[in-house]
Order: sequence, then structure tokens, then C-alpha cells
Amino acid sequence: MPELFLLALASAVWPTLLAVDVIALSTPRPAKILFFFLVGGLATSVGIGLAVVFTLEDSTAFTGSSSVADPVVYFAAGTLALLVAWLVANPPNWTRRRKKKEGPGWSERAIARGAALAFVAGVALNIVPGVFPLVGLRDISQLDYGAAATLALVVGFYLVMFVLIEVPLIAYLVAPARTAAEVGRFNSWLRNNGRRLAVATLYVFGAYLIVRGIVAVFG
Repeated sequence: MPELFLLALASAVWPTLLAVDVIALSTPRPAKILFFFLVGGLATSVGIGLAVVFTLEDSTAFTGSSSVADPVVYFAAGTLALLVAWLVANPPNWTRRRKKKEGPGWSERAIARGAALAFVAGVALNIVPGVFPLVGLRDISQLDYGAAATLALVVGFYLVMFVLIEVPLIAYLVAPARTAAEVGRFNSWLRNNGRRLAVATLYVFGAYLIVRGIVAVFG
């Protein structure tokens, strides 16, 4: 269970979600953009997450507390996390040139253009679970809980994953004036430090998952 919570926190600082925060908080109506992105992203993530969990529960390769697939899952997820960290820290020249030439990507444009397109972006960006959510869903599938408990765990996981979307949204609802005054400072910090935060998290948890894979092999 502690690993599940840590994986959800690591998922919260995935580069895409940090970019969504930066873009949404730069719009004239950030609360509306954040809300519709959250609705689309949360509904999609929970639906697909449940499908993944129930599929893994029915798979003999993933059953048992020490299934033969454990090292493969940990090594693959850890390696992919390290690769993403390196790419975010050292973006290839062709991506830089394309961004300068074409400007923001479709998801960034969609989020900035309004609530309906923010909802679409929330759905589209969460159709495929990320690296850490996949490991988390695998962990949930091995708990072998009932349907209600499994639903609660999947929903809880994604509520933690979207925490950086939820916190400013709640702040706008509770204290709109104060939040509006402070959001510029927070967004500036996120622009300047978001990439470093994401890279550090990816490196730490990528290494952690690889160690977990080694433990699964020799444990």
C-alpha cells in the first residue's frame, strides 16, 4: 500500500500533467479549464484503470505474490522511466526545432482554447496509462480485493495522481480572490522548476523500480 501511494505521487509530477497545470493557469479562466480537464482525465483513467486491473487479475502470469512477470514489469517500467527522464532533461534537437517552427502541440492548444477542448485533451492524454500508474494498477490487481475495494483503490490512486490539478481548482472554489493573486507566483515557479522536478522524480522512481526488479529476481 505505501508503494501504491508513492507511485501515485510520482505520477502527479509526470511532465504532461505539469504542462497542463502551466497552460491552464495561464488562461483567463483557469478553474473552468482545470475542471473539465480533470473530469475527462479522471473518468478515462478510472475506466481504463479498472479494465487493466480486472484483466491482470484474470491473467495467470500476474497472479500470486511473486509471479514470474514481476521482474519484467519492474525492469521495463524502471527503464522506461529513466529513458523519459533523460529525454526530458536532454530533448533531441529535432523536437526543439519543431517546437520553434510549429509552436505548441495540439494538446497545449486544446487546453488553452476552452473547456470543451480541455475535456477532450483530458480524455486523449489519459487513454494510455503512464509508466507509474501501470505498476500501481498491477499492485492493485495482486491485492485480490473485492470489486468495491478495487474501485476505491483505483479512484484513490488517480485522485492522488491529479492532485496538482485538484489543489488549484479547490483553491479557486474556496478562495477565488486570494488564489487569483497567488496563482501567478505558483505558475512562475512551476515554469522554472517543473522540468527539474519531473526529471528528478523519474530518475528516483526509475531506479527504485529497477531495484524492485532485482529484489523480485533474487528475493
